[in-house]
Amino acid sequence: MSLRFNLLCASLITAAAVPSALAERLEITGELMSSTCAVGSTGGAITVPMGKVDLASVNANTRAGQKNFSIRLDCSGSGAAQEVGVRFGGTPDGSTGNLALTATSVATNVGVALYDANGDHQKIGEDPSMWVTIAAGGSGQLDYSAWYASPAQNATQGLANASGDFVVLYK
Repeated sequence: MSLRFNLLCASLITAAAVPSALAERLEITGELMSSTCAVGSTGGAITVPMGKVDLASVNANTRAGQKNFSIRLDCSGSGAAQEVGVRFGGTPDGSTGNLALTATSVATNVGVALYDANGDHQKIGEDPSMWVTIAAGGSGQLDYSAWYASPAQNATQGLANASGDFVVLYK
């Protein structure tokens, strides 16, 4: 065989062994803002004391023990109005969209459902349906409620604590 034929065969084998690559586009989008809003919380956390809630009430109504809370935002450094919302995170309670109880909790078959001021269920990990406009250089708040929720209405008694996080989003 000729050297030329061997080189041709080697080139074809190499070309066949190399996976083909298809370039896709990467687009980065965003906006630089003069200032974002600061969350007004004590010690870096917002605590919602649920208190003692009647187990029969949770199991009879699928949710009970409503406690209202607010996330206060200081946008005093902003040069323009801010349209803000909140996305809650944490461990979801199955497919309910509720916040799961912590491992140290004793109660079972229950989670914490979060609702916005419009009464819409704010599911863990989902973008908000409610947005609030805060004037340039101003402050404001987003209002929510927390409920113990047992969709199957089979919660058991005991300590029922939950922990998650939230991110302020800008529209």
